[in-house]
Amino acid sequence: MKSWRDIARPIVSDVLRKTEGNEAARKKGLYDAYPFGVRQYHPYKIWLDEIKVQTKARKFGKKNNVVNPNQQKINF
Repeated sequence: MKSWRDIARPIVSDVLRKTEGNEAARKKGLYDAYPFGVRQYHPYKIWLDEIKVQTKARKFGKKNNVVNPNQQKINF
């Protein structure tokens, strides 16, 4: 069984790729593409988080879950 994130990830990616450079089209496309029914509870939070993760990744030209090599490491 797929997780909510596994379902959301390719949908968000596809919408962001198709609407790159057009903020209004991106917002409408992400709104229309929501696959989980009612926009509330855990699935909606996962959807919003996946959008946040992917838009930041695109903004900085990195893939999801890639550690920034310039980030400082904190040793305890």
